[in-house]
Amino acid sequence: MKKTFPLSVNRLHLPFFLKYLWAGLTFLFLPTAGLTQVLPLHVDGSLIKDSNGKIIALRGVNHHGFLDVPDGAWDAPGQPLYSGMGQWNPEAVKKTLEDFHRVGFNVVRFHTIVDWWKTNPIAYQDGYRKVVYQEPYRQMVADTVKWAGEKGLYVIFDFFALKNLNGRQSGQESLPWATWGKFPDVVKNRAEFVSLWDSVTSTLGKYPNVLFELYNEPHGDAATEAEWFKFVDEVLPVIRAHTPNPVIVQWDYNCWVNLDYPPPGHPASTLDWIEKHPLKDDNLVYGAHLYHNSGGGAPGLAHRGTSKVKNLWERRDIEKALQFAMFPKVIEEQHKPILITEIGAYLTNGGKDSDHEVEWLRNTLSILNGFGVGYVAWAWQSDQQLGHGMLHEGKPNQAGRVLLDSLKDH
Repeated sequence: MKKTFPLSVNRLHLPFFLKYLWAGLTFLFLPTAGLTQVLPLHVDGSLIKDSNGKIIALRGVNHHGFLDVPDGAWDAPGQPLYSGMGQWNPEAVKKTLEDFHRVGFNVVRFHTIVDWWKTNPIAYQDGYRKVVYQEPYRQMVADTVKWAGEKGLYVIFDFFALKNLNGRQSGQESLPWATWGKFPDVVKNRAEFVSLWDSVTSTLGKYPNVLFELYNEPHGDAATEAEWFKFVDEVLPVIRAHTPNPVIVQWDYNCWVNLDYPPPGHPASTLDWIEKHPLKDDNLVYGAHLYHNSGGGAPGLAHRGTSKVKNLWERRDIEKALQFAMFPKVIEEQHKPILITEIGAYLTNGGKDSDHEVEWLRNTLSILNGFGVGYVAWAWQSDQQLGHGMLHEGKPNQAGRVLLDSLKDH
């Protein structure tokens, strides 16, 4: 039985509603857009709703290809792994998006490169390929967002890395601007990152199916945290000049809880930053990532031990960890919507380890369904390519099948 949480007493006021109406009409009359199955989203208490008032549980997958090449690396269905890298094939993109919707997903999340948005390349070169595209990077992204809407999908646009260096993303910075970021030629300061988001939302904000995630996993010490939320306060009014669409805010990796040492003390343990940093915007979604094993052997969502950590997978332990991590408090008391923008199972180790990963994923998705919390799985890619990949030779592996089954459990 699904758990129902009380709604916020603060209902959507009329001017904001009119913004959604305007956004929906704009999308319907965009050139060549045609009819769409998706409607603008807004936050109502702990719920996400469309402009008809229907509750929308966002559940889908990450597609990481816009980190690798400007075209998004869309392997055509039935074609070999990596065959889509450096190939801008609109029909392959549309077919993949159509397949996402057909199996039950309603959202796809795109990591991408800050430098590509800034420079808008029309050509790309690494050690394997040299490509001149028919259209520049920003247009390929905008086309993909539009086609996703036509296929019934919401899109999460998310900056992950500052650069792509010879075919590899440059890695996750704690914050993207100097002195935290390694590439001040890309983002020299906080104001420039605000300006980049001004550019992104002026281009993509007209599409009501896109949500904007400000940055993947910002993290660091207290000074870094203060700097990050200064940026969030500055950027939200800039974004709102272009679009009323939901914005996803995250701080730290979230959520790691050692059940041997409650209450959690690690800065990446809880969602306490949501209450600590109240934000003046009524259309925000709060992001978190959940893993049993991130792939680096680090502690997972629920674990025990000190020098030797044991990650836990049984339902009762996961429920305890989420309680300590403040999920029920954020939903029931603070009336804020949570979206898990990354969750997955690390199957590379095989054997009992993989069995525990799959059981952890099954139990966690079931609990999130009970909370009414959406999730975006990492990733609907081959497990020969990514440790958390949910496909094997083009078909769902164990983790992929668990994900698909979870879509029916809400």
